[in-house]
Amino acid sequence: MLELAKLVPGPPALPLLGNALIFMVHAKEQLKIVNQLTSKYGDYVKFWLGPDLNICVKNPADIRFLLTSNTVNQKGPVYEFFKNFIGDGILTGGKHWKAHRKIVMPSYNKKAVQQFSSVFNKEAEDLAKALSKKDPHQTFNVYFDVVNCTTQSVCQTLLGLTKEESLNLTRLREVMLETHNMYQLIHLKMTRWWLHIPIIYYLSGRKRIEDNYIKMVDDLTSDVLQKRKNALKHEVTENSMNAVDRLILEILDEEEIKLEIFTIFTTSQEASAKIVAGVLLFLAHLPDWQERVYDEILATVGLRDEVTEEHLKSLHNLDMVYKEVLRYLSIGSMLQRTVEKEMTINNGKITLPVNTSLVVPIHELHRDPRYWDEPNKVKPERFLPENVKNRDPNAFIPFSLGPMDCLGRVYATKLIKTIVVQVIRQLKLEADGTLEELELDVAISVKFAKGYNLRVKKRNNNRTSA
Repeated sequence: MLELAKLVPGPPALPLLGNALIFMVHAKEQLKIVNQLTSKYGDYVKFWLGPDLNICVKNPADIRFLLTSNTVNQKGPVYEFFKNFIGDGILTGGKHWKAHRKIVMPSYNKKAVQQFSSVFNKEAEDLAKALSKKDPHQTFNVYFDVVNCTTQSVCQTLLGLTKEESLNLTRLREVMLETHNMYQLIHLKMTRWWLHIPIIYYLSGRKRIEDNYIKMVDDLTSDVLQKRKNALKHEVTENSMNAVDRLILEILDEEEIKLEIFTIFTTSQEASAKIVAGVLLFLAHLPDWQERVYDEILATVGLRDEVTEEHLKSLHNLDMVYKEVLRYLSIGSMLQRTVEKEMTINNGKITLPVNTSLVVPIHELHRDPRYWDEPNKVKPERFLPENVKNRDPNAFIPFSLGPMDCLGRVYATKLIKTIVVQVIRQLKLEADGTLEELELDVAISVKFAKGYNLRVKKRNNNRTSA
């Protein structure tokens, strides 16, 4: 490993610590550190986190080759920090991820997602009504309203609960509001080497906080599990089965099921809420694009019709804004995979040793000026067909690639766009300043550090819809 590592450029490493100290900065500064490394050393950079060799690859062709390979099908060491919350399963990898993913996959395919349309529309309508009651002169963080909508949508679809059950789910609101802080804690522990030492972690008080979060999550998932077990005593058809039912019927260990329930829950409602809030904020800051999207909705969907899959396929302006949000605010700022078999990249110049951690810097890839004109500006038009065809398709990978890609991409896309349509056709959004002025932060995903702040006012819908 040491001999092969010499062939990859990178910063000098200290004994024992390696390069860990350069990453011991505030979360928002870590994006800058990765940018500095790739700017200085190029598309292939090595760095050591203690004894672990990490090789960062930013070449799009090699990224596709590696992520679609069968020899990098295990998550990297950083995912160990998630396991107290979501176990050894779908998101974190380990020996069960492939089997568990296969079990729940039917609940995420296009046919299943089409059946969720009525729930998505109803919850999105409720969100639009709630937002319409806001003071039109008052700026507020729209994320908290949106996450309530996505949470209810996930509970009633992937978790199989009724509306009444989801409204009364044990500790749901606590989990919904604390998920962000939970991710902040995970990220802090991940990036502070001294917190890896159990006694220091305990004395800092963070072990107690973590235990409280774990208890909160266990209370929630135990309630979901019991509700679905009760429901399964009655007849359930293949068409009515949800992801939780499928896990139960496979007779998995209860603890495994609860951990996968939280994985399904948090990766669906929290991530989707961030993207919805991002799209709404982008439209608030880009009035011309907001009117384009509104006119397109009016012509395609009308003012009252339920949003369907066919409608969404025709909303091209909305799709461009959606993709620009995914580019600008990466849901996963970086991916890490473990190399299980020696692999050669960079036209044979670099060999990745076994047990190396492959790092894919998605945020930096999505900001690379070789593929993106003015990458630090928000420009939805970069996703016009004539611009897309001139860009390397592997330079845009918001949902990752290969067998470990995002399981919920179809689900999330339909949920997010349905919510935006229901909101935009009823409300006009406004915000102060520019998007580029807003400070970014990272706690696993990239987000706006001070929230998604905007104003809303009711539209005067006198235009005739097609």
